[in-house]
Amino acid sequence: MNTTRLPTALVLGCLCAAASAADNSIMTKGQKVYESNCVACHGKKGEGRGTMFPPLYRSDFIMKKPQVLLHSMVKGINGTIKVNGKTYNGFMPATAISDADIAAVATYIMNAFDNGGGSVTEKDVKQAKNKKKTKQTKCRLKPAIRLQTAFKSNLSNAVLSAP
Repeated sequence: MNTTRLPTALVLGCLCAAASAADNSIMTKGQKVYESNCVACHGKKGEGRGTMFPPLYRSDFIMKKPQVLLHSMVKGINGTIKVNGKTYNGFMPATAISDADIAAVATYIMNAFDNGGGSVTEKDVKQAKNKKKTKQTKCRLKPAIRLQTAFKSNLSNAVLSAP
């Protein structure tokens, strides 16, 4: 009997369990952040609302370029986009939450809403905040400060007209 295999297997098992627990804590945190900050517009299950707030569940917009999720969260997004074949014309100001919370909620959206999985780190968030707009995102991504007034008035209109 090989006595070195059992301790090795136990160590590997413990490492996998620790990694899984860390993933679960990130997902739990991400879910809480999502429910506190995103659910009013994007729905509890990421289904979206009307023609202003696109779905996050199985979003081809996110799956084609996963970085667009993070950039939308840190820079804000405004204008027309197409998600799952449907056109949305809305806005989303940059989120005013911590980098750790942005990373957790982005990880949650990528995994819980079947967008290909993966994880987002605080380092990824910092890089996204420092990245300049590209030609492709220039017309879509707007600083949050320009959207604050529009967000407040349009959100109340959207909430009043929601079914």
